[in-house]
Amino acid sequence: MATRALIGYLDTDGVTRLTTTYNHYDGYPSNLGAALNNFFDSDTLAKDIANYGYISYIDPKTGDIEAANQQKPKVITLPDNFNEAMMEIAEVIDSYGGDYGYIWDNENGEWITVKNNGIRGMAEDLEMEMAHLKDKFAMMPERPDQTMEAYHVGDNKEVVTKEGKVDSIKSFNDVLNQALDQLKDQPEDTIETYRKSIANDVRLNGVEQYADYTTDDFIEDFNNYISDKMEIDESFIRQMKYKAGIIK
Repeated sequence: MATRALIGYLDTDGVTRLTTTYNHYDGYPSNLGAALNNFFDSDTLAKDIANYGYISYIDPKTGDIEAANQQKPKVITLPDNFNEAMMEIAEVIDSYGGDYGYIWDNENGEWITVKNNGIRGMAEDLEMEMAHLKDKFAMMPERPDQTMEAYHVGDNKEVVTKEGKVDSIKSFNDVLNQALDQLKDQPEDTIETYRKSIANDVRLNGVEQYADYTTDDFIEDFNNYISDKMEIDESFIRQMKYKAGIIK
C-alpha cells in the first residue's frame, strides 16, 4: 500500500518559496525519511530532490530513485505572515494526500519531518519546528508602488500605445485590463484567480518586471498559467485515484 509524502525545499533567501515533489511509495520516516537524511542531506542535494516533481520510491539503503512519471515540481510563493505560511505548507502536504511531509530547512540545513494529523495539527507542528524562521516571514509593509490599487486609472494621464505596450509603470493596469477583456470568454473565476496571482506577484516583486509587457504578452502568460494549473490539477486527481485504489 502506498504511503504518500511531500518532499519540499524551503527557500528563505529573498522571496520565500516552497518547491515540492510528490513521493508515492513508502513515505515513512524509516524509509523515505532515512533516504533523505542519508543521501540528500545538503542544500544542493535537497534542492535537487525537491525539483523532481514526481518520485515513485527512494531506496533508503542506496539512495536510488525510481521516477517513472515525469512531472514538474510545484513552486509556491508563501505568504509573508509566518503562521499563514505554515498553514499553506500544511495544506499542500494534505493536497498531495501525503501521510508525511519532509521540508528542507535551508537555514539550519536539515530535514523537518511532519506527520499528517490534519491541516491545523500539521501547521502547529511546523510553527514549532520552524519557529527560528519567524523573522523571515515578518509581515512586510506594502509600499504604495507595490499594490494593485496603485495602478487603477484614476487621474492617470499616461496612455497606452496603439500596440498595447506599457508606456510607463502607471499604465500597467490599463494593459492588463485590455488583455483580460480579450479573455472574457474564459471562466470568470479563472480570470479572477489569474488577476490575484498577478497582483501578488506585483506586491512581492514590483511592477517593473511587466514594464515591457503588451496585451499579447499577458494573454500568453495567462495561457501558460492555466496550462500549469491544469497539470497540477491532473496530478492531484491521479493521486486521489491512487489513494482510492482506482488506479495503481
